Amino acid sequence: MALKYFEFYRGNLAVGFETIAGKRMNDHAFIVTRHNDDHLPQLDIADDSVDFSRKRQQIIQHDFKLRRFENDWQDVGFQWDNIERRLAELTADWQAEYRQIKAGPTDEWGLRTFDEATQVEQQFVGANAYPDNFTTFVNWLTGFSQGKIR
Repeated sequence: MALKYFEFYRGNLAVGFETIAGKRMNDHAFIVTRHNDDHLPQLDIADDSVDFSRKRQQIIQHDFKLRRFENDWQDVGFQWDNIERRLAELTADWQAEYRQIKAGPTDEWGLRTFDEATQVEQQFVGANAYPDNFTTFVNWLTGFSQGKIR
């Protein structure tokens, strides 16, 4: 697997959506978090102009789209191989879709990944239903947005 990017979202229209996305560029990798209470726009992680790194700090500060995320990204270049491995482990048995009807607000979630070697984008979506290890996955992934580098 040659993970180029991933994007995970969770929430609903009533409370908003939290998004955690990561991407490997030529010589670096980053994770950017958009909390559901943020008034930040959605970023398209697949867009080549979405690129955060210390070397690009001047560009980030002057780019209207990127500068709003200036304090919401972190460098994970040294960890990307481990992130890629763990993501593949956690999602290996996932099905493409999980759905369940329940009373009350819907808990929607989704994950998309792109493998650069095969040029395949994979998507998983759910509403009120989850893979068995979903909590483990969410705890692992949200750890990055809380500044816990693993």
